Amino acid sequence: MPKKRNNKEVSELTRRVSELSKKANSLMKKGKLEEAHSLFEQAYELSPDNPYILVGLGDVHRKQHMPEKAIEYYNKILEREPDNIFALRGMGSAYHAAGLMDKAVEIWKKYVELNEFDYFVLTRIGDTYKKMGRYEDAEKFYLQSLEINNGDKYTFLGLGDLYYKMGRDDDAIYYCDKLLEIDENFINILTMVGNIHKKREDYDTAMEYYERALKLEPDNSYALYGIGDCYRGKGAYEKAIETWERLLEVNPRNDNILARIGDVYLKLGNDEEARRCYHRVLARSRNKYALLGLNKILRKEGSYDKAIHNYKLILSTDPDDRRVVKELEETMAQRDREKETPEGDKPAPDK
Repeated sequence: MPKKRNNKEVSELTRRVSELSKKANSLMKKGKLEEAHSLFEQAYELSPDNPYILVGLGDVHRKQHMPEKAIEYYNKILEREPDNIFALRGMGSAYHAAGLMDKAVEIWKKYVELNEFDYFVLTRIGDTYKKMGRYEDAEKFYLQSLEINNGDKYTFLGLGDLYYKMGRDDDAIYYCDKLLEIDENFINILTMVGNIHKKREDYDTAMEYYERALKLEPDNSYALYGIGDCYRGKGAYEKAIETWERLLEVNPRNDNILARIGDVYLKLGNDEEARRCYHRVLARSRNKYALLGLNKILRKEGSYDKAIHNYKLILSTDPDDRRVVKELEETMAQRDREKETPEGDKPAPDK
């Protein structure tokens, strides 16, 4: 039977545990996790049932990427204090870190029943539902968060991305612009809004967002790609090539971009430069878009068998591509027609 402590000993123990806890929490806030962990363990040996120490051990294990161990400590509290908001909040985060999204949401919902004004946790529930593909549930919690704090940039971020995923472009633009009014440094949001305007063929507005992204990160590949695509959409093909070649300087092995440059050269009527681009890509990989672009040249030249071979290569890995099936059938029919046409009646090839 453990020796019963007198009041002086209890007071000294309480003081010592409180001191260790304060130091540990201070170290944890500074990111000194190993030192904080050590102090929490010392406090735990002195007072194993102390809820503040148990929460601290849960938090430090979670921050050290040990969510399963963190959950054990949070559970020790919740078995005795089911409504301990600190343990509930931490356990939700630990479940989330462990990839147990359903459990994270379940725990966080219990937490917000007790602390309904924590918009940060409401936003995290929204983020988690969005990640789970439960978009309507995500929207509900994001909007609930905005009712409490209608200027939180992370809620705007969550809603903007959510509506983008849902195809609700007007709502996505609205909340993304609200976010960018607060903090314009979200490059991925700038390019995302640019993509929406580009999809709408509002190329000038799209380019404004891409240019803003490039001011923050001059070599951003998404912004460079988007600007090139806008130039292509506006028919400014030389500008598109110039922009995409800048992108190739950043990533010279971007075969899809090189194939796109080939496509633009085709639009300019420069078949030889287009062919050069496609062959550069195909020297590295069996790229679908390079094969499709090269086939336009081969069909124009009457090299139908080579084009048919390329279509069959694509279909060997992507048999359900209806566009390729259709072009293959057209090429075979074109070849067969020319075989049936007397030699003197065949049209001269394009120069």
